[in-house]
Amino acid sequence: ANLGSAGPAPRNGATMAQPAVEGRYYEDMGVGEEIASARRTVSEGTIDLFAGVTGDFSEVHTDAELMKESEFGERIGHGILSLGIMQGLMSQTNYSLRTAVATLGWDKRRFTSPLRAGDTVRAHWTIKEKRVSQTRPSLGVVVEECRLINQRKETVVTGEHVALVRRRPEAMAV
Repeated sequence: ANLGSAGPAPRNGATMAQPAVEGRYYEDMGVGEEIASARRTVSEGTIDLFAGVTGDFSEVHTDAELMKESEFGERIGHGILSLGIMQGLMSQTNYSLRTAVATLGWDKRRFTSPLRAGDTVRAHWTIKEKRVSQTRPSLGVVVEECRLINQRKETVVTGEHVALVRRRPEAMAV
């Protein structure tokens, strides 16, 4: 059911319809619930593009010959790239499509294994806690304990994602 449109703002004082909600509201998210994304393979091109976008051309990410002699044996992806891939994989599940309002933070981030070109990774997360926002009661704060796992079952990155999520309109009427 299409509940609205996210198109251009209407003219002549008409009210704009809210976008159709396809994700889960705050009330639909249960503490202890575990969720997993689809998989994604990271390419050398992804690492190169990230270096170009961020301007971080550190040799560990860009110099294949030098890194052959390093403890990694090859160049590796940026830690922040692995965090970004994890959030992207979470987003692609549509878990909070049109219900997520904002990321409030990524806390307790740990980069525990290198991200390598050719790795196939998957995001896993558990809803750790949630509460109604004190300043915006129409929204809830959800804390997700997240990890990115590669094909060797190594954890690449962990962190707590703190998100602001819409509450069901009828839940606020109570």
